[in-house]
Amino acid sequence: MSNQYNFHTKTIAKLGYSDSLREKYMKFYRDRSSLFLPFLRGSVLTYVGVDNIITGPFRQLMIKYFRLGDFGSNAREEYLYYLLLFFGLLQLLITLQSAFQPVIEIIDTKVILRTKEKTLSVIKNTFDIINLEVVEDNFLQFSFQNGEVYNVQVDDVSIKEVQKEFTSFNFYEEE
Repeated sequence: MSNQYNFHTKTIAKLGYSDSLREKYMKFYRDRSSLFLPFLRGSVLTYVGVDNIITGPFRQLMIKYFRLGDFGSNAREEYLYYLLLFFGLLQLLITLQSAFQPVIEIIDTKVILRTKEKTLSVIKNTFDIINLEVVEDNFLQFSFQNGEVYNVQVDDVSIKEVQKEFTSFNFYEEE
């Protein structure tokens, strides 16, 4: 059995389990520089919502160019700004959560995955992983013995970093 992984053909590894070189923790985070744009979008939406609700400088500027009454005089306008505030706060929450919560985390014999298929994180045994491969250039597909397959989005995670860590974690490729 070899420790060579073929990343050029999109297969990361067919995994088995070995206890000899076991490390305690392994975590993969999104690249924080890629989270700047969603953070900026959330900040702008939140600012526009709050500014219009409290009649701030942006609303004063808009009053000069548009026929706007006091806030609350038009129900549709009021709902629009509350909706903008909600979406802005939601975007900020998701961005901050993505910055501090790992995409893939392996602790002892458990693997914890953040996937789009499940709302909460998926927790499985590392013993149950039978295949790991890159799908569509931006998803890492984990296949488990019970037939479950989970895709983890790895757009902002370095595949070389994943390869290095899984090699040091002593999973081996089956032939």
